[in-house]
Amino acid sequence: MNLTDKQTFENSTSNDTVHVSSNTTCLYDGCMSQDEYIDLIRDYIFPKPEEWVIVALYAVTFLAGIFGNALVCFVVWKNKNMRTVTNIFILNLSVGDLSVIVICLPSTLTVDVTQTWFFGLALCKTNLFLQLVSVSVSVLTLSAISVERWYAICYPLSFKSTIKRARIIIILIWIISIGIGIPELVVDEVFPFKPFTVYLTSCRPGWESFRQSTYWIVIVLALYVVPMCLMAFTYTHIARVLWSNEIPGTVERSHDCGSEMRTEIKGNFEQIESRKKAAKMLIAVVVVFGVCYLPVHILNLLRYTDMLKTMTDMTDIITIFSVIAHYFPFLNSSINPVIYNFMSEKFRREFKLALKMCTMYGKKARIRNRSEFYRMTHSSGRYSTRFNSHYNGNTHSEHVTISRVKTC
Repeated sequence: MNLTDKQTFENSTSNDTVHVSSNTTCLYDGCMSQDEYIDLIRDYIFPKPEEWVIVALYAVTFLAGIFGNALVCFVVWKNKNMRTVTNIFILNLSVGDLSVIVICLPSTLTVDVTQTWFFGLALCKTNLFLQLVSVSVSVLTLSAISVERWYAICYPLSFKSTIKRARIIIILIWIISIGIGIPELVVDEVFPFKPFTVYLTSCRPGWESFRQSTYWIVIVLALYVVPMCLMAFTYTHIARVLWSNEIPGTVERSHDCGSEMRTEIKGNFEQIESRKKAAKMLIAVVVVFGVCYLPVHILNLLRYTDMLKTMTDMTDIITIFSVIAHYFPFLNSSINPVIYNFMSEKFRREFKLALKMCTMYGKKARIRNRSEFYRMTHSSGRYSTRFNSHYNGNTHSEHVTISRVKTC
């Protein structure tokens, strides 16, 4: 059923003069048999050919997001050398992205295609609550990364980043995010189109329109406008400091310094170049986040302030914009690992190593004995050294080597 047909059906079922008997269903414009009415519901719900394209796009995004973010979690969690303060936050960001994809994507796709909520009241409340919590975790984590990098680069003499502090901040992020999402547990309700059918329902907030519009304006300010302004300020300052090569606490260049001083200067400037690359990657992540979440915030503001009801002459445009707005947040969650891969040499190297471990584990089933597998893991040059030092902690332990590979 196309958009016009769905609107006709919605209009027909929204009229109060509906009569149902054992064999017929009468709407305001006439009566039809139960079989005809069931066919009408089926046509309304079942995806049309053009909607299957959306289903396929969501499926690809789902698989890419699961694989990419799980890979990020694996390489950061299993490799001690990757557990920097920034990477701990990136790990939390990947957990948030995984939550967005696993929790939000299937239900959003179902509602977009069928225009119907099938999963009952409990899942209605839980789903919208977890959606808001997941989005909140992502944006607050990005904000925490920007502030941590800002202090570490622009004020290194008065601030010292620690893993312990990062973990405390992450716990606070989750507590705040849960607090932000609690209203969804209270006000969300399931509304049937008509009492004669339990299949065509919608899941949406049940309080007054004014309260919902006020609440969502606060959400947009707290989870988009303010964080984006904060990150714009911090990364602008970071870029100015890094590209001026004047980080506080570094050794200034001098023509009369000795060899030790020149070595220290060289190390400082190598560190600056490394920080520039990291800053570029984080700025790219923030820009992609801002672009991907802007449409859905605009759509929600238009919906909850009842402005969409006045745009009856722009139905097709609004429908296309709605599909794009709902898809972009999931694209953002699935594309972050791609950004890490292309813009971070360290992440790219660790991704390759993790995939190599998985490949080696797949080959293990065809190896006759454990000693042959052990020799294979030690015969691949620099990868074997990194494999043992980063993931085993013991270059002579056959048992640890095999057990670590099994975790992939």
